[in-house]
Amino acid sequence: MTLWFRLATMGSKRAKIRPDKGVDAVYRDWSIQEITISYSQLAVFNTKVKHPFPDWKRDHVGQGFAWMDGSVSFGTLSDSTCEVLVRTADEVEENTDAIRSIVVPFSVRDETVSVASVMSVELRYEVPRDRYELVFHAIPLEGVSDSGLYRVRYELVFVRSDSPQARILKQDTELFPPDPLVMEAEPAV
Repeated sequence: MTLWFRLATMGSKRAKIRPDKGVDAVYRDWSIQEITISYSQLAVFNTKVKHPFPDWKRDHVGQGFAWMDGSVSFGTLSDSTCEVLVRTADEVEENTDAIRSIVVPFSVRDETVSVASVMSVELRYEVPRDRYELVFHAIPLEGVSDSGLYRVRYELVFVRSDSPQARILKQDTELFPPDPLVMEAEPAV
């Protein structure tokens, strides 16, 4: 199942368009979407990438992400239904509610970026073609349940950059990043 979101200019506002439904509503930004996380990863990738999910190694788990050209998967906090918020910003900013924040280089090639987890819906967003620092914020929305699962909001922020650099802005207790960060992974096929 694929959900398709596109921002189209309508005067000073933007519209959320789904080809099968037409214009749903007028928004100035993308709205929060839900996605079910599986295999503890949330991938952001250029939609035309054939194999967007990586083969995770120990160092990738330790740093909280596995990066490939055109795709990055972030380690998630919980395998449950979560919220995803995608937006653009002028600069990288700290999110005080986040317990994990990671920045990675990301180049948008075809103006369509997908967000998905293994065996989940694929959310698609039109993001202008450019080089970015992609910021990942993990924000718990509730305490851990008896099952060990809990709701989390993942914010994905695209910040234009001439020289994007990978770094960890905020590290939770699950991360143990290598130095330097590993900026290569192989696709899981």
